[in-house]
Amino acid sequence: MSTVLLLVVLISSVAYISGGMLVLIKKKWTQNSVLAITAMSAGLLLSISILDLIPDTQEQLNNNGLYIMLGLVIMYLVSYLTSVSKKKKSDMNGFNESSLMGISLGMSLHNVFEGLSIGVSYAISVKLGLMVSIALILHKIPEGITYASSVFAIIKNRRKTAINLFIQGLFIWLGVGLSILLSYFTEINEQFIAIPIAMTAGMFIYLGGTSLLPVANKITNRTIPLSFVCGVVFFYIFHSISGLLG
Repeated sequence: MSTVLLLVVLISSVAYISGGMLVLIKKKWTQNSVLAITAMSAGLLLSISILDLIPDTQEQLNNNGLYIMLGLVIMYLVSYLTSVSKKKKSDMNGFNESSLMGISLGMSLHNVFEGLSIGVSYAISVKLGLMVSIALILHKIPEGITYASSVFAIIKNRRKTAINLFIQGLFIWLGVGLSILLSYFTEINEQFIAIPIAMTAGMFIYLGGTSLLPVANKITNRTIPLSFVCGVVFFYIFHSISGLLG
């Protein structure tokens, strides 16, 4: 692993974890505040899917909608089977253990394949690698906020949320290591990477649209729609900046 690639992966991980830690700085969250960050998380997840992941896979996959739907169905089955087998009752906010598993699974896949994208881009050329890295680093901040806010809304425990956040940061390294390993055995093309990315988009659409938003909308409070819109706008700004730089 070259020094430049090592530094970029480190910065990406730190950006992701730093974004998530912003959520954990506040010492006390009221129930309305938790629901507000839940709505913001839904806006971020849906924005990542619709504004970033889906457009990125359209050029490589003619039938990317099929893989998006596959990811959504997989996430539904994971959530359903988890809730049935464990028979866990939802907490006061309407979340259950399957919600935590779902958001962690989706974000883990996302981080692995972003790390894989970094490794593959550097294998092609350093210039391409740097452009991809800048774009992804800017994306990692809102993604870290998305994950930490979602997990905190579910488990309401800062220490456990921070541990989960750091574990997610390691999946970026796993993706880069996977790209290096695969490069010894086969030629990695963009279509190979696009398939799981499209599936991740489907997972995020399911989580944002069916797990987070319905819970946030259970109370009538003007901060809920404002938080959702802020999540969308926040990601759009970062997405636009990374697009200009990339």
